[in-house]
Amino acid sequence: MADTDTRPVWRHTHRPPALINRAVLAVLRSRRLHGLLDGQLCELRYRARDGRPVRLPVRYAVTGEGYAVLVGDARDKRWWRRFRRPDAVQVCRGGRCRTGLGRIVPPEDPAFAPAAAAYARRHGVLVGPDDRLLVVKLPAAARG
Repeated sequence: MADTDTRPVWRHTHRPPALINRAVLAVLRSRRLHGLLDGQLCELRYRARDGRPVRLPVRYAVTGEGYAVLVGDARDKRWWRRFRRPDAVQVCRGGRCRTGLGRIVPPEDPAFAPAAAAYARRHGVLVGPDDRLLVVKLPAAARG
């Protein structure tokens, strides 16, 4: 019988199980182990529309004004939709949380190109025009 699977092959991995996310977050929060992942992952914290706290491990790149996060498999995820309009978000790395303003930027936005370039340099992944890119702008005092 011929292979009839016509599902598209995605460049990014699919959403990991919640157990994996919890384990990764535990390592990121650990005083002794966070260094194993801090260079690639950070913890993103925000409040869902219903007010509940949300915490996700995400790949990031440092930009001049904050962070860039590529939303892999955006069609299969919902969390990024919270940032279609700018909203408060915390980025936690190395035991330190910084509060900023996160928003999804489209390719025509002036913030897209530098954020996409920073992410591509950091992770060797090209950011396409159909990708979703969360840009977190930090106040100057929180960037250090």
